[in-house]
Amino acid sequence: MVEKNIYEALQKVKDRIYDINKKIYENPIPTSDIIYKKILYDIVSSEDTCFYYLRLLKESNHIFVIHIVEPDEVLKIPGLYGYVVTDKPLIESLFIEYKKKLEQIYELEKRKKAGADTIIRELFPHIKSYNNTSIGRFLNITIMLDQFIRIIIEKPYEFTEEYKANQLKKILQVSESSHIESFYVEETTFEENKNSVESKVKRRAVDTEEYQELSRMNLSGNWGQAVKKYGAQFLIKVHLRKLELDVVKKLLLNKHIAREEDLYFLRDSLRKMEERSIYDKQLAERLNEIKELQRITQLKINQFFLIRKKYGEV
Repeated sequence: MVEKNIYEALQKVKDRIYDINKKIYENPIPTSDIIYKKILYDIVSSEDTCFYYLRLLKESNHIFVIHIVEPDEVLKIPGLYGYVVTDKPLIESLFIEYKKKLEQIYELEKRKKAGADTIIRELFPHIKSYNNTSIGRFLNITIMLDQFIRIIIEKPYEFTEEYKANQLKKILQVSESSHIESFYVEETTFEENKNSVESKVKRRAVDTEEYQELSRMNLSGNWGQAVKKYGAQFLIKVHLRKLELDVVKKLLLNKHIAREEDLYFLRDSLRKMEERSIYDKQLAERLNEIKELQRITQLKINQFFLIRKKYGEV
């Protein structure tokens, strides 16, 4: 049964992932290709909602996301992602086991033995060439599990239950004792349901005044002229490439960036920057700013999500 309360549903999603992660010697890391159809189908109402909940858990530090296979548009390879809860002892156990798995697959494919650390040093410079291969998958998982442990050690407070709970509240913009009305399954009469359905058939979310007002961009000044000439996403890309994070934050807060598609583009770009920070010292030094931008962007995306949910589109 789908949970009426988003907090209860999120807790169940996290607990389900945790239960799978604990099965160290089986397949302990649920992946994006099966997580809804085989693991979370009885907790969430749709695949879109499933990945929305996973994003919320990631942004609030409840789970880490592993990039097992990087998407490749040229080769038509879809991305594959894995999910682990942010529990240090559990991740340490997974890390030990995946080091063994990496050594085993390396011996099988290379016909020679080597320790996991040696394998990582040898293959890491060529990691892209191993994308979507068996050894590449184990290599990515092992490297990222190691990095997750380092992240928790570096900032342990950010992975306490209190901190994670507060982060989730901030993301959802609700107080401790309140709920988001739009995430409740309403108990209505047949006639009310009929009227609601008829209303939703007549109106799409994008056609409503509230959606149009939310997506209305502030095109004043030089920004407006630049958007008309180059497009918002190109300008976002330029500012991020220059690491002008304060500029992007001001653009967000002043509604210079407001359209749903631009917000998703910004969120995905920031996510890639966060992932690259593991290997890029300059990005690592700005990681807190990147995460703050992610939080603000997600809050704005959530507003669109709630409107779409109101009109039965998610």
